[in-house]
Amino acid sequence: MTQPPAPRTPPPSPPLWRQAFDAAERAVAPRAEDLVRSEYFSLATALLRRAQTVAGSSVQGVSARAWHLLNLPAGSDISRLRAQIGSLDREVRRLTIQLEQERRRGSTSRPHSSRPTTATTTEDSDADGAQPPDGARSRPARRRAQRPSGS
Repeated sequence: MTQPPAPRTPPPSPPLWRQAFDAAERAVAPRAEDLVRSEYFSLATALLRRAQTVAGSSVQGVSARAWHLLNLPAGSDISRLRAQIGSLDREVRRLTIQLEQERRRGSTSRPHSSRPTTATTTEDSDADGAQPPDGARSRPARRRAQRPSGS
């Protein structure tokens, strides 16, 4: 004998807060969709964004002038300097690679050079102490140019 199937229990109903949210969403969603897709909404959004940009640039200009009055760099100055440093860093790396390629090309094309291979040039000895461009490095104090006597 087979037993009759057990009666199925209906799925539990969602909590009250979910029922309220779903009802509000069904009422509001179509109107919100119409509003967002309207031409006026696009225009209002564009105008609001433009006003935000103008206000931001005005505040940025005033704050930059205030920092400059205090003889301090503004954020725009720092950004410009960072861009310049990045550009110089890329240029130094490019030149370093180019120099290494030239050195390799020169050493392979002249195997029996008149220059002794064990001697180091001033450039080579200076390059030995070079540090990578990414790392922080301390530099010795530079000497100021001396004025000629009698000036």
